[in-house]
Amino acid sequence: MTELDRWVLSQSERFLEELKTLLRIPSVSTDPKHAGDCRKAADWVADHLRKLGCRDVQLLASDTHPIVWGVGPDVPGAPTVLIYGHYDVQPPDPVNEWTSPPFEPVVRNGDLFARGSTDDKGQVFAAIKAFEAICQGGKPPVNVRFMIEGQEESGSRLLFDLLNKEPERVAADAVLVSDTSYFAPGWPAVETGLRGLCYTEIEVRTSKTDLHSGLYGGAVPNAHDALVQILGKLKTPDGKIRVPGLYEAVKRPSAEERKAWKKLPFSEARFLRDEVKAKALTGLKPYSVLERTWALPTLEIHGIMGGFTGEGAKTVIPAVATAKVSLRLVPNQKEKTVQKQFLKAVKAAAPKYADVKVRFLHGADPVLVDISSRPFQHIDRAFREVEGRGVVPTRSGGSIPVVPALGKKGAPVILAGIGLPDDRLHAPDEKINVEQFYKGIRAFARFLTYMGDG
Repeated sequence: MTELDRWVLSQSERFLEELKTLLRIPSVSTDPKHAGDCRKAADWVADHLRKLGCRDVQLLASDTHPIVWGVGPDVPGAPTVLIYGHYDVQPPDPVNEWTSPPFEPVVRNGDLFARGSTDDKGQVFAAIKAFEAICQGGKPPVNVRFMIEGQEESGSRLLFDLLNKEPERVAADAVLVSDTSYFAPGWPAVETGLRGLCYTEIEVRTSKTDLHSGLYGGAVPNAHDALVQILGKLKTPDGKIRVPGLYEAVKRPSAEERKAWKKLPFSEARFLRDEVKAKALTGLKPYSVLERTWALPTLEIHGIMGGFTGEGAKTVIPAVATAKVSLRLVPNQKEKTVQKQFLKAVKAAAPKYADVKVRFLHGADPVLVDISSRPFQHIDRAFREVEGRGVVPTRSGGSIPVVPALGKKGAPVILAGIGLPDDRLHAPDEKINVEQFYKGIRAFARFLTYMGDG
């Protein structure tokens, strides 16, 4: 055990209590009712960075969902690492499916349960604590910048706007993003690819007002019927997306990459039983589960609204129905192109009597990362020392919209998270393993030290 490891161990209880304090703030960025909580979380992070010796700590771009910017002590001649993360979280719904309240963090069997525990408060806080660790001997060995935003879960619009105006903020020798996970327990990973996102809302109107189903049923159109017809035409039962042109840009992973994936400790049966917890897996059967989740586009329906959904009965034919639908995109696809393709497909699928609107709420292009640069050697060494195994290259089915912008000045973006596959991010009972949190601090502190060594 190194001096660094001993120090982290000596501070572990304090670190955990500090993280719990941050997790108690319900900083849900998608809900306007929590705008004040987002500001409270930003203030907490900013104050914490100041206590750790950061200078030029600012809240940028917004009064309610600001980007927290902080600069560590100046180390002339040393490389610069930009640490990115986010303090906003997903809504906790359905709250009744949580074992304990989502914003009352609790440790059970070595796991810390709370909304945001792994996505992303716990992970970015591990990076913050790593910075604290390398500052124990005085000045850190590397220049560190923090960019911690409050809109990652709702599109990162403020951060995109800021970086368009001030692109120099991402000038660095490496960008560290801890918002991903190990491939499996004991298998740390760097993600070489992220799927993009095209998040939409389809609104269908079939009449001016809702109508009585007894007086008019059988003769008038139903908005839900029309919406279901549209949705049914957009994807086959086996998962193939019926959007003309969508697959033309898709490039299958190389044979070498697919061969490497087969060596990973992955079991479809265990994936179904322990992570998915459903009766069956679905999707395009000619492809492996990893290829379906990492390297193929998807179309998912997230919610359908309209008509009467309250307690009891109301015999109404709804005039308006809305569905929230997203497409995950893979390398070579472009969000703007997919928007046009999707709009055309929805219009073609709509009944002639229905007025249809498609709104594009937010999205991002997919990402492929080159992992041949020296910073990736440093993160591999760091995890090899902490975990006993170096990082394995994987892809992610998820999206981090701002990643391309973070690398716009040429810095390699290192997607090296400390979550585990069963952390239930975006779902009830989200958690982070406490030992993983401490491993993250130790690994990230080593990475920052090795970056300072050149």
